[in-house]
Amino acid sequence: MNTPLVCRALLFDLDGTLVDSAPDLWRAMNHVLTLREAPLLPLERVRHLVGHGARALLARGLFDAETEPPTDDLLFEQAVGIFLDYYQDHLTDHSRPFPHVMSTLQSLSDQGFAMAVVTNKPEHLARAMLRQLDLDRFFPVVIGGETLPRRKPDPLPVRHALEQLDIPATLGVMIGDSETDLQAARNAGIPVILYAHGYNRGQDVRELQPDRVMDHFGQLPEFLHLSRETRIESPCHH
Repeated sequence: MNTPLVCRALLFDLDGTLVDSAPDLWRAMNHVLTLREAPLLPLERVRHLVGHGARALLARGLFDAETEPPTDDLLFEQAVGIFLDYYQDHLTDHSRPFPHVMSTLQSLSDQGFAMAVVTNKPEHLARAMLRQLDLDRFFPVVIGGETLPRRKPDPLPVRHALEQLDIPATLGVMIGDSETDLQAARNAGIPVILYAHGYNRGQDVRELQPDRVMDHFGQLPEFLHLSRETRIESPCHH
């Protein structure tokens, strides 16, 4: 039995962690591919491409799974615009919180945990998704992919979220579903819990050796212990 992580702030990834958003991302991707008269992608393929923001998702879908977004391709930039316009209009047509998310967030909020979303999704889309799915009430702080000069796996968004919550970095825990989330947490020096059924490009998250793995969201509270400490030097035990 793992001892609970002593902490006060919970930083959640969005896509693949809180929300199963792949169905709408998949439709937006195939909308672009249809306009380009390119072969459509199956839903499971798109699930494995999510995690580094819209530009990376689109580059991987249009070109290759390992492709970085081009920097000077006008046609690609047009495709990004088409993708984002369509996606914004169909953000939560088929996307839903994963099972037990709502009740677990309510329980954690009632206990007094401070919570933020740290995602590589554009901030305005992240906020719209949270609002449309009635999740925004849990998250006074939302950090998106363009909120800061650097995004996950850089530690800057993690550190900034903790500063915005006014919680010492030693009392934060990252909750995500991918290697990107794990690296962001490790780079920021905080523990990380990974959801086993999110979007990690088909890789078993246990291979990444996070501090904890949750098979369903209802497990999350048993991994956590709310610290009443406010001093900066308070540890968040592993």
